[in-house]
Amino acid sequence: MGDEELAQLKTVYDELWSDARTMVKDMNRSIRSVYLSGFFMLLMACMQALSAHQVYMKIIEGSTRWLDQFYLYAISLGVIVMAIGGIYTLRTYNELKNRYARLAELEKTLEA
Repeated sequence: MGDEELAQLKTVYDELWSDARTMVKDMNRSIRSVYLSGFFMLLMACMQALSAHQVYMKIIEGSTRWLDQFYLYAISLGVIVMAIGGIYTLRTYNELKNRYARLAELEKTLEA
């Protein structure tokens, strides 16, 4: 590594050092946003499941409209996609939270 590369690396580290507290706060906010996204995706999956149930009951009662059948299949697919997406997002949140827990705790002790 040449002197020029070391100087550039020192500049990067100095910038990281000066913005460390802000970066940790931003990271914590982003991790919470991941949690909220996963939570709302699962909530939407539940709402779609209720809509699918209503359309299904309409079909059982004798609706012959092809659009009702299409809605049932489309909403059911939406339930599956949203549920899988919500679970995946919540798993990602859990991984991020565990991975950066020590850093978040360090930031709290520095702030106090």
